[in-house]
Amino acid sequence: MKLKTIVASLVALGLSGSVLAMQPYMMDPSFQRDVMRYQVNKLDMILDRNQPGGFDQPCGWTCRINISGWMNTDAYLANKPPVFLGLNPAFNLNDLNVENLPVLQPTSGRASDLILNNANLFVDARVNNWVTANMSVVYSSLSGIPGSTGPYNIANSLFVYHPLNRTSIDTAYATIGNFQASPIYFRVGKEYIPFGAYDPYGFVTQENPTQLFTEITATAAQLGFIIPNGLYGSVYTFAGNPKLSDGGSTRRIQNGGVDLGWGWRWFNSKFNLNAGYLANIADTNFLSSYYLNSLIEVTTVPGLPNEKAPAYDVNADVTFGPFDANGHYVATTRNFRKPILLGLPAAPPPETISSLTFKKPKLWGLEVGLTFPVVAHQSRLAIGYQGTTQLAGLLPKNRYYIDYMVNLAKWFDLGIAVFQDRDYSFSEENISVNDPEGGSLLLSSDGTGNKSTVGQLRASIKFA
Repeated sequence: MKLKTIVASLVALGLSGSVLAMQPYMMDPSFQRDVMRYQVNKLDMILDRNQPGGFDQPCGWTCRINISGWMNTDAYLANKPPVFLGLNPAFNLNDLNVENLPVLQPTSGRASDLILNNANLFVDARVNNWVTANMSVVYSSLSGIPGSTGPYNIANSLFVYHPLNRTSIDTAYATIGNFQASPIYFRVGKEYIPFGAYDPYGFVTQENPTQLFTEITATAAQLGFIIPNGLYGSVYTFAGNPKLSDGGSTRRIQNGGVDLGWGWRWFNSKFNLNAGYLANIADTNFLSSYYLNSLIEVTTVPGLPNEKAPAYDVNADVTFGPFDANGHYVATTRNFRKPILLGLPAAPPPETISSLTFKKPKLWGLEVGLTFPVVAHQSRLAIGYQGTTQLAGLLPKNRYYIDYMVNLAKWFDLGIAVFQDRDYSFSEENISVNDPEGGSLLLSSDGTGNKSTVGQLRASIKFA
């Protein structure tokens, strides 16, 4: 009976009858497994040549890797579009010899839209006690303006200032550090740079000027520390986008900054204050969507201004029981050229250059919120204000908003908001810039003077 069992097992392993005749005794199972493993590995090496492969974990992926996701869908309705200026569809980059043809024109009329703002898949892994890895993939139903170029595009929407990033990899970075042994850590990979304080996909606040003017996604190297008493900081560097003098293509490690903050917790209260410095504000996702857009710069090889524009920011947030508040301030230390006509082959006259220059813009914002239960469901009500200076034609001068979000069910939130954007005042003094062909391009030095009131509805779903 035992012999039948042994024979059946060997046949199941693929051994021929002749081998059985030569070996009337039971072979060493460990030796057989080693031979089979060698044969399988040899086949895998041939099949997987030049292919990246996975890595075995001692206890399997379930004890080291966490997978989660997030989806935000937004509906908008407005009496006038809050994006006050848009590209003139009649503007032709290849035919500039048109008298008084504006590159930008005011938007008008009622507007509505339904947008999949973001759908994220997050993968968080603990490699060992010293190394963690994080990666996220994002999809959005936003599309770029037809004909635009560059890694970022101005979204083809009358509601969204947020630029569209063509890549589907949102973040992918590794962090080396063990806070039980040392307060120092090192992070490398694609991440949201620690300049400013924001939620990348926050409700309403995602479009706030202070967030748009500080948000940067880039492959960076960051060295930082976190001390148990609440003090933290970091220094980081990243390549940044090419300048005009680089021909719009040469990449160099030419941007970076520092961040320093302090956080404090006590029972159900917390306080956080941080400040940062960035070598060049033109590398933000929002500004890059203009500077790297040939339709805006009026050139086939767009790039950032050749002179850097350093900036600094200060952020604070506090929570005391059900009440919370946060404030933000951003300012540049130098004037820098607007993206409009930046790449024009013939330099505009001095008086026009002055009007096509951002004169040390400043941005600030304040939000206060109250968290409370409604029929056993957690909810939050918030009001906020945002203000800007010297950014006419790019961002609104003022924004006022009120929003309410409630957790209707586990991992499902529903939010509603009303916000009003007010543009810079309109100026009768228009700027006319001569192009190389002898024609002219007409621009307004100020805003449209319009006011827009928008209703926004968001459905937010998280899963893990």
